Amino acid sequence: MSVHVTIRARLLRILVLALAVLLALLGAAAAEQFSAYRNAAVTAANARLSGTLQGLVHALQKERGLTVGHLGGVRQFRDGLPARRRATDTARTRLEAALRGRDDAVAAAVRASLRRLGALAAIRRHADDGTATLNETFDGFTAAITVLDRPGLGLDDARDGRLRAACQALRTLGSAKEFTGEEHALLLGAVPAGRFRADDYIRFLQLRAGRLAALESFGRSATAAQRRRLDAALGTPATARALAYEGAAVRGGGRLDARAIPPVTWWASMTSTLNGLRAVQLSLGRDVEDRAAELEGTARRDLLLFALFALGTVAALGRLALDCVRSVSTPLGALAAQVREVSGVRLPRTLAAVRHGGPGRTPPPAPLVVPDRAAPEVVQVAEAFERVQRLAYDLAVEQAVLRRDAAADPAALA
Repeated sequence: MSVHVTIRARLLRILVLALAVLLALLGAAAAEQFSAYRNAAVTAANARLSGTLQGLVHALQKERGLTVGHLGGVRQFRDGLPARRRATDTARTRLEAALRGRDDAVAAAVRASLRRLGALAAIRRHADDGTATLNETFDGFTAAITVLDRPGLGLDDARDGRLRAACQALRTLGSAKEFTGEEHALLLGAVPAGRFRADDYIRFLQLRAGRLAALESFGRSATAAQRRRLDAALGTPATARALAYEGAAVRGGGRLDARAIPPVTWWASMTSTLNGLRAVQLSLGRDVEDRAAELEGTARRDLLLFALFALGTVAALGRLALDCVRSVSTPLGALAAQVREVSGVRLPRTLAAVRHGGPGRTPPPAPLVVPDRAAPEVVQVAEAFERVQRLAYDLAVEQAVLRRDAAADPAALA
């Protein structure tokens, strides 16, 4: 048994299918834009977290240098330890506050690294009571910093090329800064003794090589403006003094002269250099946030445009569907009702009136009426039915005339 589907249903099927395909394509494009928006937003949030995390790393680097210098024999550093420790604790509190309310994988990794800082209290206690060794203290601080730097913070997941390059530059600068901080502390602990301990000289050369390699790598991923900022930070008189002291340490072949490398001046010069690198690091973090914010704004605008376009498309297709119904389906339905009424009632009644009343007395049937918005094809169908109706009326009139003539003159038909 065949199922008869109306024209209206067929039109609606076509329009619904077209709308579904179009919305699926728009949905895929919108999903891509939303993903880009989320990626930029997450990257911006992680960049802010990275800046706060690096603030704690910076504080630990400075505390490491001061503590190792104190243990190495520079006694005047002892007075600065309480303030430096408070600065580290404040940076840690600031990081914990930044993590509050975040339950993502990056935040969980940072929290896990923070829990590894439990050894910091023991390191400080041993440094105060004289039971700490220089190498253990240096390694303890360095291990804590390494643990903090280990979480990737999701910055490598940035999709935008410029944003990814900025994140790479930020990470590379962090590596260069840590190499600088380790150089700072290692040499500071060795100068008072007049020589590097064990294989610390080799380690010092490796740290120096690592710093130079990181700075070279920074130049490959940083923009010209970012390179100029780093050049300015490394071009200060304090950094120049630190590099001169470093050169003297390299040339010493493991031996150190406190007169050629004054510990307090080395500490001040390297601390100034670390502060300069920290300033560049903060500016790079702002670059990442600014680019991420720009991408967020672009993705948000594109999402709004997609939404407006989708609504406009739905409205346009709805209007087309309504126009099809008004111009084709509804007029055809009305025409079909009129044709049924004409064929079943009006035309038989008119023909009967012609047969009984005679020609000329019965007017022709009223023409079929179609709505003003009817499509031309519907009008043509109505005109075709109208011609059929008129032809039937004319035939009835001719038959009536023949019957009348036959009745008046029977011989004319013989």
